[in-house]
Amino acid sequence: MSDTDRFVNNGDGTTKDTQTGLIWSLKDSWHIEQDWLDLTEALAFVDKMNKEAYLGFWDWRIPERDEAEKIHMPDSTILARSKTEIHIDPVFEPGGGNGCWCLPFDQQAAFYLSYSTGMCQTFDKDFSQGYVRLVRLYGD
Repeated sequence: MSDTDRFVNNGDGTTKDTQTGLIWSLKDSWHIEQDWLDLTEALAFVDKMNKEAYLGFWDWRIPERDEAEKIHMPDSTILARSKTEIHIDPVFEPGGGNGCWCLPFDQQAAFYLSYSTGMCQTFDKDFSQGYVRLVRLYGD
Protein backbone atom coordinates (compact mmCIF):
# COMPACT_ATOMS: atom_id res chain seq x y z
CA MET A 1 0.00 0.00 0.00
CA SER A 2 1.39 3.39 -0.91
CA ASP A 3 1.34 6.34 1.46
CA THR A 4 -1.20 8.00 -0.85
CA ASP A 5 -3.69 5.25 0.02
CA ARG A 6 -2.86 5.18 3.70
CA PHE A 7 -5.49 7.60 5.02
CA VAL A 8 -9.15 6.94 4.27
CA ASN A 9 -11.61 9.81 4.65
CA ASN A 10 -14.52 8.32 6.59
CA GLY A 11 -16.90 11.06 5.42
CA ASP A 12 -17.75 12.01 9.02
CA GLY A 13 -14.96 14.47 9.85
CA THR A 14 -12.47 11.68 10.58
CA THR A 15 -9.84 9.69 8.73
CA LYS A 16 -8.63 6.16 9.36
CA ASP A 17 -4.90 5.50 9.23
CA THR A 18 -4.85 2.08 7.59
CA GLN A 19 -1.29 1.43 8.85
CA THR A 20 -2.12 1.93 12.53
CA GLY A 21 -5.91 1.58 12.69
CA LEU A 22 -6.16 4.91 14.50
CA ILE A 23 -8.96 7.37 13.76
CA TRP A 24 -7.91 11.03 13.53
CA SER A 25 -10.04 14.15 13.45
CA LEU A 26 -9.56 15.96 10.14
CA LYS A 27 -9.62 19.23 12.08
CA ASP A 28 -7.31 20.14 14.95
CA SER A 29 -7.85 22.39 17.95
CA TRP A 30 -7.07 25.56 15.96
CA HIS A 31 -9.91 24.85 13.53
CA ILE A 32 -12.33 24.34 16.41
CA GLU A 33 -11.19 26.85 19.05
CA GLN A 34 -9.41 29.46 16.88
CA ASP A 35 -6.84 29.77 19.66
CA TRP A 36 -3.56 28.34 20.88
CA LEU A 37 -3.57 25.90 23.79
CA ASP A 38 -1.08 25.23 26.53
CA LEU A 39 -1.00 21.65 27.81
CA THR A 40 -3.63 22.21 30.53
CA GLU A 41 -5.93 23.85 27.98
CA ALA A 42 -5.28 20.99 25.54
CA LEU A 43 -6.36 18.45 28.16
CA ALA A 44 -9.49 20.53 28.90
CA PHE A 45 -10.18 20.75 25.15
CA VAL A 46 -10.09 16.94 24.82
CA ASP A 47 -12.41 16.61 27.82
CA LYS A 48 -14.81 19.17 26.31
CA MET A 49 -14.84 17.39 22.94
CA ASN A 50 -15.64 14.09 24.66
CA LYS A 51 -18.44 15.64 26.74
CA GLU A 52 -19.91 17.09 23.53
CA ALA A 53 -19.48 13.75 21.71
CA TYR A 54 -17.47 15.49 18.99
CA LEU A 55 -18.25 13.82 15.65
CA GLY A 56 -20.31 11.24 17.57
CA PHE A 57 -17.47 9.88 19.73
CA TRP A 58 -16.66 10.08 23.44
CA ASP A 59 -13.16 8.57 23.45
CA TRP A 60 -10.93 11.23 21.90
CA ARG A 61 -7.48 11.71 23.39
CA ILE A 62 -4.14 13.40 22.89
CA PRO A 63 -1.92 11.17 20.74
CA GLU A 64 1.08 9.29 22.06
CA ARG A 65 4.37 10.66 20.76
CA ASP A 66 4.93 7.74 18.37
CA GLU A 67 1.37 8.03 17.02
CA ALA A 68 1.79 11.73 16.27
CA GLU A 69 5.18 11.06 14.66
CA LYS A 70 3.67 8.44 12.35
CA ILE A 71 1.34 10.92 10.64
CA HIS A 72 4.27 13.23 9.82
CA MET A 73 4.94 12.58 6.13
CA PRO A 74 7.94 14.50 4.74
CA ASP A 75 6.74 14.02 1.14
CA SER A 76 3.24 15.43 1.76
CA THR A 77 2.54 19.11 2.23
CA ILE A 78 -0.52 21.10 3.23
CA LEU A 79 -0.72 24.68 4.43
CA ALA A 80 -1.35 25.28 8.11
CA ARG A 81 -2.51 28.57 9.56
CA SER A 82 -0.43 31.59 8.50
CA LYS A 83 0.45 29.65 5.31
CA THR A 84 3.05 27.54 7.13
CA GLU A 85 3.92 24.34 5.29
CA ILE A 86 3.31 21.20 7.34
CA HIS A 87 3.92 17.62 6.32
CA ILE A 88 0.84 15.51 6.90
CA ASP A 89 -1.48 13.80 4.45
CA PRO A 90 -3.69 16.11 2.36
CA VAL A 91 -6.76 14.28 3.71
CA PHE A 92 -6.36 16.50 6.82
CA GLU A 93 -8.01 19.90 6.67
CA PRO A 94 -5.61 22.74 5.80
CA GLY A 95 -5.42 25.89 7.91
CA GLY A 96 -4.83 24.22 11.27
CA GLY A 97 -1.92 24.29 13.67
CA ASN A 98 1.65 23.38 12.82
CA GLY A 99 2.12 20.83 15.60
CA CYS A 100 0.57 18.74 18.32
CA TRP A 101 0.89 18.12 22.04
CA CYS A 102 1.76 14.47 22.70
CA LEU A 103 1.72 12.02 25.57
CA PRO A 104 3.39 11.28 27.89
CA PHE A 105 3.73 14.38 30.00
CA ASP A 106 4.71 15.08 33.59
CA GLN A 107 4.28 17.88 36.14
CA GLN A 108 6.70 20.13 34.27
CA ALA A 109 6.73 19.37 30.56
CA ALA A 110 5.26 17.48 27.64
CA PHE A 111 6.28 16.39 24.18
CA TYR A 112 5.35 18.65 21.32
CA LEU A 113 5.70 17.51 17.71
CA SER A 114 6.22 19.97 14.85
CA TYR A 115 4.52 18.87 11.63
CA SER A 116 6.77 21.36 9.81
CA THR A 117 10.05 19.70 10.81
CA GLY A 118 8.99 16.30 12.17
CA MET A 119 10.96 17.05 15.34
CA CYS A 120 9.54 16.26 18.74
CA GLN A 121 10.72 18.45 21.59
CA THR A 122 9.96 18.72 25.26
CA PHE A 123 8.19 21.97 26.03
CA ASP A 124 7.18 23.46 29.34
CA LYS A 125 3.51 22.65 29.91
CA ASP A 126 2.83 26.39 29.99
CA PHE A 127 4.04 26.81 26.38
CA SER A 128 1.07 28.79 25.17
CA GLN A 129 1.26 28.41 21.40
CA GLY A 130 0.35 24.75 21.05
CA TYR A 131 -2.32 22.73 19.31
CA VAL A 132 -3.78 19.26 19.65
CA ARG A 133 -4.97 16.83 16.99
CA LEU A 134 -7.60 14.47 18.37
CA VAL A 135 -7.15 10.73 17.93
CA ARG A 136 -9.05 7.63 18.99
CA LEU A 137 -8.69 3.91 18.62
CA TYR A 138 -10.57 2.34 15.74
CA GLY A 139 -13.98 1.08 16.73
CA ASP A 140 -17.64 1.30 15.87
